[in-house]
Amino acid sequence: MRTARRISQIVFFLFFIFLFLITRYPYEHGITTEIFLRFSPLSPIFMFIKDLKINLIFLPALIILFFTIFFGRFFCGWICPLGTLLDISGKIVKSPLNRISEKWQKLRYLKFAVLIGLLILALFSVHIWGYFDPLSIFNRALTIVFYPFATLFSEKILLALSNVSFLEDPAYWLYDQYKYVIMPENQAHYQQLFWIALFIFLILFAEKLSRRFWCRYLCPAGALLSFLSQFRFYERIVGEQCPACDKCQIECKMNAIPQDDVGYTNKVECIECFNCGATCPPKYHAITYRWRWNPYRTPVDYSRRRFLGTSVASFTALGLLGIGIKNKEAINQQIRPPGSLPEEDFKDKCIRCMECVRICASNGACLQPSGIQNSITDLWLPIAEMRTGYCEYNCNLCGQVCPTEAILPLTLAQKKKTPMGLAYFDKNLCIPFARNEDCIVCEEHCPTPDKAIKFDIRDYTDPKTGHTRKVKYPYVIKELCIGCGICVYKCPLEGKPAIFVTIENQKRPTLSDFLKS
Repeated sequence: MRTARRISQIVFFLFFIFLFLITRYPYEHGITTEIFLRFSPLSPIFMFIKDLKINLIFLPALIILFFTIFFGRFFCGWICPLGTLLDISGKIVKSPLNRISEKWQKLRYLKFAVLIGLLILALFSVHIWGYFDPLSIFNRALTIVFYPFATLFSEKILLALSNVSFLEDPAYWLYDQYKYVIMPENQAHYQQLFWIALFIFLILFAEKLSRRFWCRYLCPAGALLSFLSQFRFYERIVGEQCPACDKCQIECKMNAIPQDDVGYTNKVECIECFNCGATCPPKYHAITYRWRWNPYRTPVDYSRRRFLGTSVASFTALGLLGIGIKNKEAINQQIRPPGSLPEEDFKDKCIRCMECVRICASNGACLQPSGIQNSITDLWLPIAEMRTGYCEYNCNLCGQVCPTEAILPLTLAQKKKTPMGLAYFDKNLCIPFARNEDCIVCEEHCPTPDKAIKFDIRDYTDPKTGHTRKVKYPYVIKELCIGCGICVYKCPLEGKPAIFVTIENQKRPTLSDFLKS
């Protein structure tokens, strides 16, 4: 069974990586690449709180929740890619044995406190659970940290090998395959890299404190599955021939076997890794697994006092989030992807997984994870940074890959008619206004069939020479501008561009509006 579990981990991990790699333009393979993000056990619970209905797009997660009642936390041990990454990290940083890390056991209640706190906040329409969702964490780290780092160094290595005479041909062949399969787009560069990298590396290096530290003490998905695992029917059975050698207890990933009673299994913590059975000396064969229809219950390590403490902390957080002053200038720059729900609904549904940011990097590259602009809840929401990229006119991929429908899947025709914002000229910087010289770059790149940027052609008389010439002064037609930002991206000025996009004129369709259309 341990071998089967390892194979399952590898298969699901590689499947997730495969889906990640094919999440890119032109996206014509017919595979729903965001499907894995809908495996998250948290998504149907929190989306039910948001919409007061069960959404069948989260059917994979609902299936996992159902079978958890019978098999326990198998998702953590057999499917979760973050769990697999933690197992790999544990081999590298050498996680301590359970006897050494016993002092951390009193913190097991924290994951339940995190889950209850997130649920209380969600009831008051503050949905920040995506920060702590294991699949979202993994995809976010893969998009912003691991993939850019891997492609940066692998490309340099392959090009360096091509300079070696006898390796030139195979190196170029490998480079061609690499550019076709792994990285057909340009090298990705993202803001918020440091903080997202710090977040994932803290999770990984916590393995130095205890094996599966995140899963044992902090993961809200693990806490939810633990609640459902209290009465699970598939159990570990220890026979009378057990020599009490403690090998199973030492090897247990989750310390679900107490040191003073190796015949007992904490169902709330066990993730069905089967390390205990594989470690048991063959001559005893004391550990087996079987169905038991009158199962014993393992209580959740979460008291009434802890619940009250969590509630107080949650309401304190609600108050702190609600009394901060709003930065109107920052709000005016919060350009969301086309098809995004109205801002409050968008913030509630977005899980900060970076799936839209990932696919945008392959075509336009305007979407970036945002920083804290008005509130902590703004952190890592997708935002259009027009100076680093633009919204490609013939692309609607971000809505197709959003796992929670925070970005609606607009058709290409709908997307072209859905403004993200409105462009304005800074006349103190714009070359025609500041220097009285022609510059038509913004108009040339405007993608709308009837250009949204037009020119007011006027005579200009040079005060020094007295010569008069025609100068094209650009202006924006509000009814035609879709706020795609290509004019901002292409502006030839170094540094601050002479044109910028605001949220004015943006259209944020609701789900009901989308369904009607």
